[in-house]
Amino acid sequence: MKCVYLSILISYHISYQIIKNTKVMKRLISLIIILIPIFNVSADEFLHGFIQGNYLLVGKAPESDKTYQGKVQILEKKSGLVAIRSIDGQRTEATAAVESVLAGEAKVLRIRFAEGESKYEETCLIDTDLDNYARLSCYLYHADGHTTKPGLEALFYNQSAEN
Repeated sequence: MKCVYLSILISYHISYQIIKNTKVMKRLISLIIILIPIFNVSADEFLHGFIQGNYLLVGKAPESDKTYQGKVQILEKKSGLVAIRSIDGQRTEATAAVESVLAGEAKVLRIRFAEGESKYEETCLIDTDLDNYARLSCYLYHADGHTTKPGLEALFYNQSAEN
């Protein structure tokens, strides 16, 4: 108990000295003002870093009840975000972008790719799992907008891919 009182007394004394000495206070405020921009990243920049990684994919094809599983790797290239999809031995490279929806109220991940003659787009909600990794839940549809039964995909961060 004496340690608690001693630490409170020391904290109070240090705080009093900082407030009392305006020169120290001005330096502290200057330091804080200098450091704030360093840690101030935009929501898009944060999301770009947050969603990059390797994922396990579970999905249902559009216009079908066929289910499938695979892997997706999301990474940043000079051209922007890229999603590399590997499903049933077929590898597809897709473009990806964090986009604003609902008049800027929310951000989603849009992934666009082609398989054969068909062009697809999916809109993914970005959330977290209980370990604070990204979890993506997506609606998959034809890029031309003619989809009566959209597909579904869930992407789970693959922690074992890091080892």
